[in-house]
Amino acid sequence: MRGWLAALLSIIALPAAACPEGQTLFLGCDMERGGKALRVCRSETHVSYSFGPKMGAPELALSRPVGQGAENVPWPGIGRTIWEAVRLRNADVIYEVYAGFDRFDAADPDKPDSRFGGVVVMQDGKGEIAHLKCRAGTVVYSY
Repeated sequence: MRGWLAALLSIIALPAAACPEGQTLFLGCDMERGGKALRVCRSETHVSYSFGPKMGAPELALSRPVGQGAENVPWPGIGRTIWEAVRLRNADVIYEVYAGFDRFDAADPDKPDSRFGGVVVMQDGKGEIAHLKCRAGTVVYSY
């Protein structure tokens, strides 16, 4: 009975976890606090953002065209940390989602998983209003 229930729950959760057609996962993770999850998908032309309970409908879902409310921020190519970000605008609020890893730690099999991610929420005129980090060990980053 438990196996059947777990299988059913995983099937129900699949559509919420999937990226929109034509987009691939940029970052997916569970947040450090609050039982929430973050999922950001992107393509050359669009970025989609979803934040909310791990199971169930997101509290906030955004989809923006690149150059019209969304932008990609590439890794500058220096340092031991490889990272990149995407920014989405929703009225006067900007959600900057970042992800990366320490490339030296990632190459060492004796080091723990070095992937990280999160979202910085900024409001025009007020600066940073929240910084939510992904829980270690749950980060799926597409680099």
